[in-house]
Amino acid sequence: MEFTPTDEPPRPTLWLLIDGYNVLAPTAPPRRPDAHWLHQERMRLVSRLSKHLDAATRARTCVVFDAANPPRDRPHRFIIHEIEIIFAVDYPEADDLLEELIAAHSAPKSLAVVSSDQRVQTAAKRRGSLALDSQEWLDDLLDQHVHLAVQREVDEPPPATDRKPDELDEADVADWMREFGFDD
Repeated sequence: MEFTPTDEPPRPTLWLLIDGYNVLAPTAPPRRPDAHWLHQERMRLVSRLSKHLDAATRARTCVVFDAANPPRDRPHRFIIHEIEIIFAVDYPEADDLLEELIAAHSAPKSLAVVSSDQRVQTAAKRRGSLALDSQEWLDDLLDQHVHLAVQREVDEPPPATDRKPDELDEADVADWMREFGFDD
């Protein structure tokens, strides 16, 4: 995966703020963990997000991880597939940074915060942000139901067609006739 280090301040127009390890919590280390198992789990989460979120949402998404084991070969803030990743290196835990990002958000009603931690959910609700449980949100995401606080128009309208949905052309009729045993 390609990543881009960034020294810019966290994005003020976030739509989605994710408590990274909170979403990964159901994942337990393997019996004989590979030294890189946690990094692999983080990258699996980022891959899932990049697969299931559209480009506009990815560009306004931030995943925050505790900093106990940040990648040694990377800065504490970087971007992968347009998603900002922050390790809370200057904070006792990720929740402290999440609360700070929520408090600093210029339009908190447009922000969805994904965390199962009551402290983070309370901070989000206090600002009028949408607080979402991590596991439920991830399950819905994997089922192609993305929950965000902002409602926006789809980037592209569905392709225009002159056919009515229940109108069949001759080829469709012939296929159905064959399917049901009415061959010519």
